[in-house]
Amino acid sequence: QLNSSKTANITYKKYRTVINVITFSPTEVPQLKLLCGADFMDTFKVPGLWKDDHVEEVVGRFGLVCVSRGSLQPDRAIHESDLLSRHRQNIFLVREWVQNEISATEVRRALRRGQSVKYILPDSVIDYMREHNLYTQDSEMKNKDVKLRPLTKQTIQD
Repeated sequence: QLNSSKTANITYKKYRTVINVITFSPTEVPQLKLLCGADFMDTFKVPGLWKDDHVEEVVGRFGLVCVSRGSLQPDRAIHESDLLSRHRQNIFLVREWVQNEISATEVRRALRRGQSVKYILPDSVIDYMREHNLYTQDSEMKNKDVKLRPLTKQTIQD
C-alpha cells in the first residue's frame, strides 16, 4: 500500500505526463481522479497517516471517485472531515447496486488454493496471473520470508 506522499506525487506525475504527451485543446484537458473504495477514503481520517497538503492535492486538485463498500459510509467520512467537506464538489460517490463483499485477500486465498475466480475477475486478469505465476502455493512459498514494509504514518512537522 502506498503512503500518502507517494500517492500524491504519483497522481501529479501521471497527470503531467498525460498533459505533456498528448496535445489537447483547452476544452479537452482530461480530468484525473483517484478511484478508491470507501475503506481507502477512511484512511484520510487516521491522524498522522496523511499530510493535509497531500489530501488537499489529491482531493482538491484532482478529485476522488469513491465506491461504497459494505457497511462503510463514505458520505459520513466527508461530513466528519473539514478538509473533505471543503472539496465535496470534487468527490463523486458511487453506490454499489450489487452488494460485493469480496476482498482482495479472499481472491488471493482462492487463487492460492486453486479455486476458481472466474466470475470475480476478468479473464484477462486471470490469464495474466497464471502467466506470471501470481498467488499460487509456489509463489507464496518463494516469498514467505519476504517482509513487506508496514503502513507508516507521516511525521508531521510544523
